[in-house]
Amino acid sequence: MSTTTSALDNSYASALGNAISSSTGGSELDRNAFLMLLVTQFQYQDPLNPMEDKEFIAQLAQFNALEQSMQTNENLQNLLAAQEKQTSISAANYLGREVSARGYGVSVENGSVSKLEYASDQEIAKAQANIIDSTNNVVATVDLGSLAAGSIGEVNWNGMYSNGGKAPDGVYTVAIVAWNANGDRVANIDTSVTGTVTGVSYYNGEHYLRLSDGRTVLLSNVREIVDPDVSGSNRGSISVSDGEATSIRYKVPSAMTTGTATISKGSTKVATVNLGTKASGTYDFTWNAQDADGETVADGIYTVTFEGKDSKGNSIKLTVLED
Repeated sequence: MSTTTSALDNSYASALGNAISSSTGGSELDRNAFLMLLVTQFQYQDPLNPMEDKEFIAQLAQFNALEQSMQTNENLQNLLAAQEKQTSISAANYLGREVSARGYGVSVENGSVSKLEYASDQEIAKAQANIIDSTNNVVATVDLGSLAAGSIGEVNWNGMYSNGGKAPDGVYTVAIVAWNANGDRVANIDTSVTGTVTGVSYYNGEHYLRLSDGRTVLLSNVREIVDPDVSGSNRGSISVSDGEATSIRYKVPSAMTTGTATISKGSTKVATVNLGTKASGTYDFTWNAQDADGETVADGIYTVTFEGKDSKGNSIKLTVLED
């Protein structure tokens, strides 16, 4: 009897090894390997000591649990794939739209620098923006001054290196360092960029929107789709012809201590004009059609964005009036 049992054991071990190798290639057990193992076990069980019912039922239960687990995993993968497809379709809807998103890059194009805004829930007594090129070198530093808590500030870089050289066209990273009145670092500084979406890409599990000036932002970081035609907007359009710009009318709702008009073409900032102090009322804005370097700009349509602050540093909503 022992000889018979030994022969059965050897045959079973050999058959079991072949079953596992053919099903898995010698790697981890999968569903097919488990089934082959169970069938092989039936074929080579000792007739003098057959498998008991409860042992057989336990193995079937294990196989059923494995099957359900694999089906659940497959369903989850299908759900994630469907969700990913839907996200890709939604991202394509951003093409041609102007968006505002969390970001920390500015672009230089023909000497014009794009806009970057920043804010903090803490009061900033002193701040500076370090401009970093593609090789991670700090090429310029901009003094930002102070900013009230909850207010929105803007990084105004003139596109020049600290050594006096002119920055070539491209995308630059802005790193803001700020301190409070006690000299402690202010850590929670939020930065925001705007631009027109010209491309959508997917990389390493994330969707990215490519802006017209070469910058990219994460789709998940988009805060607002900006529509310049919305009534009550703080921006409007002017045209330049033969070095002359048309005027535009805007409204100041309450006393304004400081104000600016930013002229841009597409997502590229062309010039910034100081509006000075204004009482509440309606005003006409005129521009000399010159860029930040004092050069006359090309003919075309330009966007003017109005911004103002009161005596406490709080933002004031300036609105463009229809003609």
